[in-house]
Amino acid sequence: MKNSKRWIFVNNYQTKCKLGVYPKEQNKAQRVIINVKLEVIPKTHNDDINKVVSYEKIIKIIQLITKENHKYLAETVSEEIAIRCLELKNVLSANVIIKKPDIIGNNTIVGVETYFKKK
Repeated sequence: MKNSKRWIFVNNYQTKCKLGVYPKEQNKAQRVIINVKLEVIPKTHNDDINKVVSYEKIIKIIQLITKENHKYLAETVSEEIAIRCLELKNVLSANVIIKKPDIIGNNTIVGVETYFKKK
């Protein structure tokens, strides 16, 4: 599979997360939307789930990180998700977007995007 690339992604995963620096953000968990895109080694898989990176593993990482103690910055959450995803077998890079859709109002979504690549 020379010259080929493969990505696996989870888009628009919505959950609640204790996140933010402002007092109104620290009292309760707020809604976040998370996108994760992983570049993976495009190996032959023979239609075997054990030979690919499973969406389920990505979702479990998201759930684990977002259920932890309060984080002040969306950057921290996105970095922790990216770093944990890079620990998965055959993952080359991780791109994570954290969106906070309810903090500003007027249908404005703010957030952060993080990209890490294995050395």
